[in-house]
Amino acid sequence: MEKMGRPRIREPLIIFLIVAGFFYWSINAFNTGNLLWFLPFQPTYEPSRIVVHNYGTTEILRPGMPEYARLKTALDETFSKFNNTALIDLGLSDETLRRYNEEQLVIEIYYPEFIRFNTPVRMTRVNQLLVPIDATHSGHGYVFLGSNGRWLAGAMVVADDEPLMEAMRELGYLKK
Repeated sequence: MEKMGRPRIREPLIIFLIVAGFFYWSINAFNTGNLLWFLPFQPTYEPSRIVVHNYGTTEILRPGMPEYARLKTALDETFSKFNNTALIDLGLSDETLRRYNEEQLVIEIYYPEFIRFNTPVRMTRVNQLLVPIDATHSGHGYVFLGSNGRWLAGAMVVADDEPLMEAMRELGYLKK
């Protein structure tokens, strides 16, 4: 009579984990439209302009200006990591946008092409970002998404906004 061998559990377990991992990746890839959503680094993009709404005055910074270069470096560092896995349920009302333009300190970043960060957050046709610096919704690391002149509902959350805040202090925009 033949003796039964040990049950083989390692191979089926490995196959199960690979299949489960593939399903997890593919669901997120379909939801986000980004096959690289899982990568731990972020792409960098070159803004066509950075608009600083500075307590009622507006400055437009373009490539070649020293302030632009400093802010671009800070933005790349700030946008290198995000904390959220879904958009924060938060939007920008007309009144909030009015205060941003006339009374508070915010920056708007405009890109010539659509951008996409490597996150599980869906970013469709996004080509502008808004970051409250000393304004309503500031202090939480929120980044609002926009498309072709319209602000979309929801916000992303950066892991660390200190590089941007430091640049705003160095450039004299932020006094705190």
